[in-house]
Amino acid sequence: MTIKSKDWYAWLNTMPPKPDDFHVVGDVEVGNPGVEAFLIRRSPQGFVAEALMLDLYLVQRPGNWSQQMSWTQARFDQVVTPSTPIYKTVEIFYEGERIAFIEHIGRAS
Repeated sequence: MTIKSKDWYAWLNTMPPKPDDFHVVGDVEVGNPGVEAFLIRRSPQGFVAEALMLDLYLVQRPGNWSQQMSWTQARFDQVVTPSTPIYKTVEIFYEGERIAFIEHIGRAS
């Protein structure tokens, strides 16, 4: 299934106080406003530790929703520990297909 997405961005926040944190956000087109988008670490990750791979999941909230296409934000947040690699790229997958590739990681410091 093909899905529309846009405005993907990743950044590492090193502003005090510790701990540092890493974030990925992007907008995904969904079938109604009751669909939530989640980004989860892909398992297994690839062979390159600095390349983060995420899977996009869409979950329909209960209730009656008007069936109209709308955009929702997908987000991934991670606390950076001493053992966390410094990511250089991020790939986002949906149902096994790569839908986004982020090769520039922003930095808030």
